[in-house]
Amino acid sequence: MVKSMTGFGRGAYEDQSFSCTVEMKTVNHRYNEVAIRLPRFLNPLEDRLRKQILATVSRGRIDVFISAAVTGGAAGSRLKVDEELALAYHEALGKIAKTLGAADNALGLGAEILHIARCPEVIVPQDVSPDLEELWPKLQQAAAQALEQLATMRSVEGENIAADMAARADLIAAKLAQVEVRAPQIVSEYQTKLQERLNALLAGAKVQVEPERLLQEAAVFADRTNITEEIVRLKSHLLQFKAILQQEVPVGRKLDFLVQEFNREANTIGSKANDYQLAQLVVEIKAEIEKIREQLQNLE
Repeated sequence: MVKSMTGFGRGAYEDQSFSCTVEMKTVNHRYNEVAIRLPRFLNPLEDRLRKQILATVSRGRIDVFISAAVTGGAAGSRLKVDEELALAYHEALGKIAKTLGAADNALGLGAEILHIARCPEVIVPQDVSPDLEELWPKLQQAAAQALEQLATMRSVEGENIAADMAARADLIAAKLAQVEVRAPQIVSEYQTKLQERLNALLAGAKVQVEPERLLQEAAVFADRTNITEEIVRLKSHLLQFKAILQQEVPVGRKLDFLVQEFNREANTIGSKANDYQLAQLVVEIKAEIEKIREQLQNLE
């Protein structure tokens, strides 16, 4: 099934200790590029997440936005008491009391504890890292949900693009059939016109053109303007194109190469065909080829 490179998907996970949201947006790109924005504490999981995405998306630019929060005892900030510093403040307060001639417990134990607790660096927050091995299956589940939505959207759009391109390939085939009908007529018309020109030039003169010479000239023209091979090749390319559209693997690059061959054959037909009607048909064929080429830029 043909897939578009454009799509969006969203997934989420939530329990008592962890919640996260994963959003993925893909756009056209010549290669495969993944840009992930996630909270710092999840950075070690970025490579695993990238591999999970690349297993599903083979072409396009993928922007991934992750928001996450850890609650409860899994992570966050805890308070750390610097016991040695608190004791040093207590001893310093005792020295001050002694110097001033006050009793050691002049502040009272409760008041002294509150005072020391407010002193710098006695109580400091301490970050606790979450268990990433525990969080990974949860993040993976949210990412899988986002990838599923993304794949569905890309498949639907891909089917629409494939239908449009198949219709345009049929138009090219129809125009090519007209070219095939017109091509043999060109030689016959050339021979007739050549005979008429010679008759006009030689009117009044007692000179006759040998029929063999006229046939030889027509044969040279027919050989020079023969487009049978180009027609056969373009027909074959069109059949290949429609067959590739049915494949279940990414086909964007294959079809891009094949459309280049469309153009090559159409250009050769246009350069060989010494005929106004054929030139018009070739212009119409190339217009459809260009529309297919533009659509191909959206395919994976």
